[in-house]
Amino acid sequence: MKGIYVENLTKTYDGIYNALNNISFQLPEGGIMGFLGPNGSGKTTTVRILNGILKPTSGNGQILGRDIVKEAPEIHKISGVMTESAACYENLTALENLMFFGSVHGIREIIVKERSINLLKRLELYDHRDKKIKEYSTGMKKRVSLAIALIHDPRILFLDEPTSGLDPESASNVTKLIKELSKEDKVTVLLCTHQLKYAEEICSSYGFINKGNMLGYGTFEELTKRLNYKDNIIIKGEDIYDESGLVEMKRGIYKKGVSNDEEISKVIHEILNKGGKIYEVYREKMSLEKLYFNYVRSEKHE
Repeated sequence: MKGIYVENLTKTYDGIYNALNNISFQLPEGGIMGFLGPNGSGKTTTVRILNGILKPTSGNGQILGRDIVKEAPEIHKISGVMTESAACYENLTALENLMFFGSVHGIREIIVKERSINLLKRLELYDHRDKKIKEYSTGMKKRVSLAIALIHDPRILFLDEPTSGLDPESASNVTKLIKELSKEDKVTVLLCTHQLKYAEEICSSYGFINKGNMLGYGTFEELTKRLNYKDNIIIKGEDIYDESGLVEMKRGIYKKGVSNDEEISKVIHEILNKGGKIYEVYREKMSLEKLYFNYVRSEKHE
């Protein structure tokens, strides 16, 4: 089943400004998609449409088979949303916040309490459960917000910068929890972030959006293949001749674009068979950051 399905989604304000321009993408159930783009690119508008806060001007979408317009109340029940700013009551404790939001979802008190304690432990907040939120650090408030988004065991999670403001250990803890939810509970995650290195670590697929336009979506391999990008093999050696297809960057250091491991093996065997000497070999991979900006540049040249 598709976790999220979006087809030709458009949002126009005042009949003039297009916040979204016919964007389409799919995310399988249990997948984690990094929704990547600068401020104002259309990420927040997309999320608000998908969880029923806004209505699209045109196009359609589904969340686990439910229509985003016709079945918005049902989607609310199965969705958890975490915004970049902490959404909790400052004068309540962490435990009181979770108990309150659990009751809003109509969950029995005994079950809410059990879930609350479990989440507070997993997010390393249990020892602070009786402190008022106003006494919490920014990072702690962020973790409480995540706990609130998870209190009703949602099947879809919309996360906005879930690790911003967290120390490395807390960020690692949150990342581990998100991965576990995806793998073990088949929770589908749409993750909005500016942190491309973080997205590279956690996501199974990516959607690149800029100025309301979907530049591309898919796995890393699918996105690189679409623009015909290759990794580079860098070789340090001697007596390496041009027939191998390598370009000498500087004395004794050579470079060549390669598509797969077999091609690398072939290059190395050719060099050795012709009497060349190899001292060092490493593969220079395309980063998600480079890939994203190549898609942005590609859009500008269209």
